[in-house]
Formats: sequence, C-alpha cells, structure tokens
Amino acid sequence: AMCAVSCKNKTTDKSKPADVKDETSAAAVKVKDKYSIKSGIVEYKSNVMGFDAKQTLYFEDNGATEATVTDMDVMGTKVQTVTVTKEGYVYNFDPANKTGSKTPVMSSASVNFEDLSDQVVKDWNLKKEGKETLLGKECEKYSMDNQSMSMKGYYWVWKGIALKMDADMSTAKMLMEATSIQENVNIPAEKFEIPADIVFN
Repeated sequence: AMCAVSCKNKTTDKSKPADVKDETSAAAVKVKDKYSIKSGIVEYKSNVMGFDAKQTLYFEDNGATEATVTDMDVMGTKVQTVTVTKEGYVYNFDPANKTGSKTPVMSSASVNFEDLSDQVVKDWNLKKEGKETLLGKECEKYSMDNQSMSMKGYYWVWKGIALKMDADMSTAKMLMEATSIQENVNIPAEKFEIPADIVFN
C-alpha cells in the first residue's frame, strides 16, 4: 500500500560509506511492529491515473518483511512490478525487464500506524476522523496532508494495515481498497526472494 509513497523517496546519498548507509537503514527499521498480526495476505483493487490495477500484499514478522505485487493493464500491455522490503532495504523491480532499484528503508517514506511519533503526525498532518468498517474489520479513518510530498487524502487502517487509501498526489490520484484479507497464514518463502538476474541501479 505504501509503494506509491516510497517510490517518491528513492534519492539516496551515494557519497556515504557503505557502513554508514547500513547503520541508517538498520536504525530506520528498529521500530515497533508495523502490523499487529504476525503474517497476512491482503488483496487490493486500485486505480492509479485512470488505470485499474490489482495489488497483493504479503507480509510476515509483523511487517518486518513484506512484498507487494502489482499487476496493471496499460493500454493493452500487461505490466507487473514487485516491491520487497526486508533486512533494512526496499527492492523495486520489473521481473520482465530484469531491472530495479535498491534503497535503504526510510522511515519518513511511509507511515507506521502502530508506532506514530509526534514528528510523523506533524509531517503527515494526521488526524483521526472516526471509525468505519471494511471487510468486517473496524478501521480507524485518518486524514493526511503531507505538503513535502504533495500528497493529501485518507487512510482506513486496521491493526496497522491500510485497508483503503484515497489520495491525491501532485501528478496523480490513487484509490486503493482491500478486497480480501487472510490473517496469520504461512507465506511461501519465494514471495520475498530477489531474483538473481535483476540488475539494480
């Protein structure tokens, strides 16, 4: 669910020594569990810039390791992108073209609703807007307005998982809503594997 957000924060300081970057990424993930359930599979329907897409979120270790697979039909061409977050890094790649990017996890690039700091609430201008039920789950509805990322809209959150997002960004509108959720299930290890033939820039 956070792919659209994290993709806007891919710039890294390549002048830093490798050990410094590793420390930064490690510090970024030393936070409270992202989700309050151990593992899950969440399927979403979404619309980005007028194109319909299907997204599937897989996660384990309460969200410390997760993968999002997005399938979209762009004017008759089927496109798939995969985002895997594990061991302090975010891997975005295109399995068909064998290309991708690898960046350290940045805590500012997404919202951990299970561990909201005063700074995150301020940066995202998060406000509780009441409760609504989606897929039989009682969600906390949040409004947000992150001016630095030109992103404004709403999140519907259950146990840390955004089951719905309705956001206006600087160049696009994104609507994403969960259609099914499986709780505490075994996730095949290959869902989090990075193909050896992907060239990361």
